[in-house]
Amino acid sequence: MNHHNHDILTSTLSDPIKLTRELVGTGYSFAVWNLPNQQTFSIAIDIHDHPLINSAIDELESVFAVNQFTDSHPPKPTFIRSDIFIQVANNDVVEIKVDPRISSTLIDIFLVNRKKKTPLKKIKKSSVHFENSVDKAIQNIHNGSFEKVVLSRFKDIKIKESFDHFEFFNSLIKNYPNAFNYLLYTPQNGLWIGATPERLIDIDFKKGQFSTDALAGTQPLNGRALSEVAWTMKEIEEQAMVSRYIVDGFKKIRLREFDELGPKTVKAGNLAHLKTQFVVDMNQTNTPDLDKIMLALLHPTSAVCGFPRKAALDFINEHENYDRELFAGFLGPVKINNATNIFVNLRCMQVFQDGIRLYAGAGITADSIPSKEYEETEQKMNTLLSLLQSK
Repeated sequence: MNHHNHDILTSTLSDPIKLTRELVGTGYSFAVWNLPNQQTFSIAIDIHDHPLINSAIDELESVFAVNQFTDSHPPKPTFIRSDIFIQVANNDVVEIKVDPRISSTLIDIFLVNRKKKTPLKKIKKSSVHFENSVDKAIQNIHNGSFEKVVLSRFKDIKIKESFDHFEFFNSLIKNYPNAFNYLLYTPQNGLWIGATPERLIDIDFKKGQFSTDALAGTQPLNGRALSEVAWTMKEIEEQAMVSRYIVDGFKKIRLREFDELGPKTVKAGNLAHLKTQFVVDMNQTNTPDLDKIMLALLHPTSAVCGFPRKAALDFINEHENYDRELFAGFLGPVKINNATNIFVNLRCMQVFQDGIRLYAGAGITADSIPSKEYEETEQKMNTLLSLLQSK
């Protein structure tokens, strides 16, 4: 890299937020994220012009995984490399790392091509007959086709002239400190933003500890304390089904030593959920590649798909009438800061050239009432919609 381009790179990285704004619509990918209950956020910028795919998650380091809902068995994540890794605290850049293996030629190409942009895609119109599908699902459950299916819908809203994706991401950090907040762009998937409450895989490599959550059941809090929330049998059974699904995954690999904590009521935005946490000591159980094994076993979980999985997935593919894309897939940093943190992509939205698409789903069981399930999806969409409308 010549001296002039070195100066350009230094100047470009001095304002990483401006850089991510510039990269939307280019051939380059980036991810920005904030882990639950942390004040800092991280930025990974991939300066290769092609994604990293077909790699095993346990063999990679310092990447951000992105997996569509339909890419399952085994999952086929796209990985955003952290060629440039930046950490920000209180809006101040505290660390910038450029991967020393990156050639100066690649940096030179990036500095030129990061200016080449195309507009984001326009929204592809399609209609989802959610309550009709819920009716059909309930009939199928009564007929014994499956025990539960998760059906989803979307809502398209106009984008405001003043909308700024980075400002919105910052407002998520302020308003939803317990969530995994993220902002990502890839040329393949476009621009996505979310505040998801559901961990799929969490590994602390220092402690040698693996954990995953079973999260299901939803109620609006409406100012109530968590201790005031009472759960119906439908919600308790729905959550127990997700827990059984995780335990079945452990049984498949003959893993018998794990701690089960919960279920307990937790807060996500203005919603309450039931959560059970499962923890495994990876050193004690001698399971160093548990991340790869459990991703393949768990995704898509019964919290976003249903149970039994194949029958529920077949029903979704036949009746949902649209492509979920990244919604209900999974994403998160892999082996960054001694941890892997993968989350199910819920409470999310996709930003298009001409609007924003919000996504939400609801777990349908034998006791479901279509209008109430519709209302649940409205409440979930409101996590992001309330902030969008306040801007």
